[in-house]
Amino acid sequence: MSTPHLYCTFRVADRLFGVPIRTVREVTTETTCTRIPHAPAEVAGYVNIRGHIHLALDLRRLLGLPAGANGQHRRLVLFQAGVGTAFGVLVDEVGDIVSVDDTQAEDLTSSSGDLALAERGHLVTRLCKLPDELLAILDPRRFLPLVEQVLATHS
Repeated sequence: MSTPHLYCTFRVADRLFGVPIRTVREVTTETTCTRIPHAPAEVAGYVNIRGHIHLALDLRRLLGLPAGANGQHRRLVLFQAGVGTAFGVLVDEVGDIVSVDDTQAEDLTSSSGDLALAERGHLVTRLCKLPDELLAILDPRRFLPLVEQVLATHS
C-alpha cells in the first residue's frame, strides 16, 4: 500500500507546481515587494507581513521561466522556519491541496522531465501524474541555495 503525500499547489507560467504541505506556513495576498539594490532578478524584494519582514523570491526567475504580469491572483507562499530564512515565493495563482500516492509520482532525474526546469538547481524533484495534467514537485529547501549560487556567479 502506497503512502499518500499532501502538496500545496500553485501555477506559474500556466504550469502546475506543488510543495509539500508541511513546508508551507501560509499563503498571503500581500505581494508588494520592496526591491533590494543589487539583488539578482530571482529576488523580488522584501515583504512586510504583519510586522515581520520576509524575503520574496520570484519563482518564475528561479525556474528560468519568462517574466509575467502581476495578475490579480498572484500570491506569496511563505515557508515554515525549518526550511530556511523567513522567505516565500511569488506565484501566479494558488491551487488546491492535492493528495498524491507513490504510484502517481516519479522521481525526476537529470535525464527525464522538463530539462529546462531540471537545469535550475534541481528545484523540481518529482513529477506526479494527475488525471488532467502533470504536477511538478519543488523542494523549497533548494530555493535559497540557488539564489546564493546565482550571486556567486555574478560576483
